[in-house]
Amino acid sequence: MSPFSREPPAVEPPAVDAHAHLMPERAFQRVPAGLRAERVDGTDELRLAVDGPRGAGRGAPPELRRLDLHRQRQARRGIGLSLVGPWIDMVKAPADAAVQQAWCRVLNEELAAATASSGHSRWLAALPDLDGGRAATELELAAAAGAVGGMLAANPENGTLARGDLAPLWRAAERSGLPLVLHPGDFRPPPRLGEHFMVNLVGNPFETTLAVGSLLAAGVPERHPGLALALVHGGGFFPYQYGRMAAGFARWPRLRELERRSPAELLRWFHYDTVLFDDAPTRYLLDLVGDDRVLAGSDCPFTMTDARPFEAPQRLGLDQAGRARVLGGNALRLFRLHEAARAAGGRDDPRR
Repeated sequence: MSPFSREPPAVEPPAVDAHAHLMPERAFQRVPAGLRAERVDGTDELRLAVDGPRGAGRGAPPELRRLDLHRQRQARRGIGLSLVGPWIDMVKAPADAAVQQAWCRVLNEELAAATASSGHSRWLAALPDLDGGRAATELELAAAAGAVGGMLAANPENGTLARGDLAPLWRAAERSGLPLVLHPGDFRPPPRLGEHFMVNLVGNPFETTLAVGSLLAAGVPERHPGLALALVHGGGFFPYQYGRMAAGFARWPRLRELERRSPAELLRWFHYDTVLFDDAPTRYLLDLVGDDRVLAGSDCPFTMTDARPFEAPQRLGLDQAGRARVLGGNALRLFRLHEAARAAGGRDDPRR
């Protein structure tokens, strides 16, 4: 065969981090009325303060505000492509629906600008949780600006994800084919969870589990079968307590009369990330839902980062094809990232 007729070698897709965060520096210069950005005393962190009794939340460090610093950390881990979404704590900060929507609009514009010339990062839209109609509007605008999905608070400030006003968001996401990542967050933890960092260690997986139960009890999968939802932190407690939830749906009178599909049948309706911090629960999740429903993620750049799949992929306990799916293939398919994947194979690819 002539050397000129040979096909070029196949390019291995980059490792994709499906769970990362960015709050662009310029967004803090554009906070809408009702919010203000302020520097945390004695640090280089910026925090968002809310006018009124809610006060200020935690500060965002430089690695959360600057994509260049974020990228340096990701490149060291061999990550070719990052999906960056907002820090949900700060998205949840506003108590007024119009202010929250305005803040999400700013964040989405700045996320689009920060990643526009990047071959290594794509973005998930910040979505308001106080009003489902406003969330649908922001998802549609963000999609036109290049968002590959959206990130929504798993624990909205009012009620749960079973709220009827969120139906326009589910319809918009299903219609556009954009996945929604459900991520817990809070601007100020309840006192009983504030001690010993339990708001994160226990509160976050609880909130994701509550979100799942609320969606299933409300019949969202039946009404929106094409809706794609990804659960962070390995799905919270849902993959490990789905049997109890299924028993409740079958036995508890008020739930049984709803005639919803069993949570056990809907495990694979969701996608899950790998932010579980140990190999045994990660392998359990892979065995339970299949390696085609699990996405490698790290939660970069927070202290509670879990980069195991990228740093030691053999610990997933999968064959080569399974590792390829978890480390990037599933995210490429779910978020339709093939253009970005080709760009990530350029000069910024850490393997080159």
